[in-house]
Amino acid sequence: MDSEPAFGIVLWSTDVFALAGFLERVTGAVPLAKHPGFADLGFGSARITVHADESYRGHPWFDAVTREGVARGIGAELRFEVADANGAYAEALKAGAQSIAPPYDADAVRECTVMGPDGYLMSLWQSLP
Repeated sequence: MDSEPAFGIVLWSTDVFALAGFLERVTGAVPLAKHPGFADLGFGSARITVHADESYRGHPWFDAVTREGVARGIGAELRFEVADANGAYAEALKAGAQSIAPPYDADAVRECTVMGPDGYLMSLWQSLP
């Protein structure tokens, strides 16, 4: 990606490469850069940046997240449109995700929800014909 995307999100992680690899494997996010403590991925027109906890030592929640074990993803849901929700769900489980909701159809969408690395809740969905 040559320019800054219109939307991006930064995720804190205990294991940057594990979370980035999970996002690549399950959602199809495209790796743009990987360095110790940092990974950058593209997903459609958005950018996902994964930072190691130590990047945020000055953050008011740093102690709660790093020492008290509060899940980084608490209170957030990441939604990814995928080509095959069933396949993405199966791949997520193989990669160690916890099933929150197996694939189900509602209206014209098939959707499922998993909890991935660092407690991030991810809904994987596809449009149905």
